[in-house]
Amino acid sequence: MQKTTINLRDHTILVADASYHFRRIVHGVLRGFGTKSVIEADHMGPLLTVLDQQRVDLLLCDAHLPPHDGFEATLKIRRSEHSFFRTIPILLMTGDTRESQIRKARDSGANMVIAKPIAPRLLYDHLTWIAFHSRPFVDAPNYFGPDRRFKIEGYPNGAGRRSTDKPLEIAHEEGPALEQNEIDSLFNAARIGLSQ
Repeated sequence: MQKTTINLRDHTILVADASYHFRRIVHGVLRGFGTKSVIEADHMGPLLTVLDQQRVDLLLCDAHLPPHDGFEATLKIRRSEHSFFRTIPILLMTGDTRESQIRKARDSGANMVIAKPIAPRLLYDHLTWIAFHSRPFVDAPNYFGPDRRFKIEGYPNGAGRRSTDKPLEIAHEEGPALEQNEIDSLFNAARIGLSQ
């Protein structure tokens, strides 16, 4: 059976997080997946400017993005009725995975939530899920975003039983990515910054 992978080479991904070190880590992981174009933003202003000025295929946004938060940024994007970026896939990143936070992300219009610190395999799985399982958008008086009625059940033993179930595999690394010592130094710098 042929394994299905996603090709991120020709996609532009926007990473919005206040932490320079965390943005660099995610940037390096995405480059390892083959992504050639990764844009970074440290708060909502630059995020919205980038979305207004160029095509972006996916947004990875921190739940605590200044000046308000990632939930507010997601709501602003989804409520921009005449913007071409209104339906961009949004992954909210958060260290707080309580059910109330997941519900808040869902209700703001995020496609998915991913826990921080981010494991590369989990990020790839989330990106694959969005690529292969896009949900229709709902336009209601109090909500615009992907249909909130879904649940990821996962495959038993990692393999689907239906002919339409697509097995997941991380693509081979292409192009320049961060070396292990560079990744280690970013993690160390992030730890130092968090402890201060």
